[in-house]
Amino acid sequence: MRKIRRGMTRDSAKRLLSCMVIFTVYILISSLQAKSAETVITVLCGAAFNKPFDEITASFQEDRGVTVRATYASVPSLLAQLQFGRRGDILIAPTQDIMTRAAKKGVIMASSVKNLAYMAPVIGVQKGNPLGIKSIRDLARKGTRIALADPHAVYIGCLAAEILEKNLTSEELKMVKSNIVTYMEDFSKLTTALILKQVDAIITFHYVHEWYPEKVDIIKFKPNEVQRIGAAQAAIISHSPGKDVALNFIEFLDSYAAKAIFLKYHFFSSPKEAFQWVGEKKTIRGECQVSSDWIGR
Repeated sequence: MRKIRRGMTRDSAKRLLSCMVIFTVYILISSLQAKSAETVITVLCGAAFNKPFDEITASFQEDRGVTVRATYASVPSLLAQLQFGRRGDILIAPTQDIMTRAAKKGVIMASSVKNLAYMAPVIGVQKGNPLGIKSIRDLARKGTRIALADPHAVYIGCLAAEILEKNLTSEELKMVKSNIVTYMEDFSKLTTALILKQVDAIITFHYVHEWYPEKVDIIKFKPNEVQRIGAAQAAIISHSPGKDVALNFIEFLDSYAAKAIFLKYHFFSSPKEAFQWVGEKKTIRGECQVSSDWIGR
């Protein structure tokens, strides 16, 4: 190489090339450092909220330079991560009593708790309802394959057990229990069992029909058969290393944009709306109590 341009020697060209390489490496290192310094928050979320939260977290991340990592699982699994793993920034739970217990244990900031949305229990059946299930007592029919979420670990499982215990005779309850072919560890797996036609019926939340309209139908309980409804809540985890960003996320959950996403996925926006759908005013607070002989723990 004689000359790059007039007046530039071979040595000058080499120095220029070296400077260009050094500058390029600097830019790459700066880019990697900026990426590694990107703010990340972790949301520990009940599995019953995965669809709206996938969309909510994507919306929050836009133009904020924040990465939101959501972990979906049963509430006991999430609480175990909080108490023993000390990880996470936001907790999303399906009932107020869980948040109350978490606050008493000091794992969440009680002042940060925010109401998000509401949901009601129903019977879910395969599309077209091939077994003609019309009421809670039809679950006691011989040969009906039922799946429940674990009553001792999953909120909808606890609601299901409570409804069955409060409304069936001891003989009917015995028949229903004999029809239960599996207990699922979270809401998503419970729904999947019905969609794959592994079972004929489940007890689930009302919106599952809207999530899977081609696969699932629902049967409402009579108003007096329902003891309580679910209330999704969010709170900042006490040991969160990014409380400022976590607070921003909590505030976003209370925004019109986030509420619109919950409505899109057919959650109730208020207790009044949920009560109107159920047919009576119901308990929101309070822990459902079920007997200890349910299998699934």
